[in-house]
Amino acid sequence: MKTLIILVAISIATFFTSCGIDRNLLTEAESQNWSNRNDTIFYHQLPVAVFDHFEIELYRGRTDKEMCLNALDIDTMDLEMELIRYVHTKHPDDKVQFTPMYREFKNKNK
Repeated sequence: MKTLIILVAISIATFFTSCGIDRNLLTEAESQNWSNRNDTIFYHQLPVAVFDHFEIELYRGRTDKEMCLNALDIDTMDLEMELIRYVHTKHPDDKVQFTPMYREFKNKNK
């Protein structure tokens, strides 16, 4: 019985610990493909996005901070989620907004 209680306690502790992990963060290996300098984000040394502005929102008593990024003139649609995850890894407490170029968005939805 004592062993069963210990196993249940370990299972519950493991469950709550795993819930606290942010699955949107890049791993160490994934992060090595990314870098940033000033307001520009690079993927394999190629500029893919630029930091545009920072927003602070107040909604129903909650304050949210949001980093807004714009795509540069390349095909970044395949990198969209990884780019957002990179910025979220660097700034885990902030929301991340990525705006692709219109023609990339239009071509993806054909």
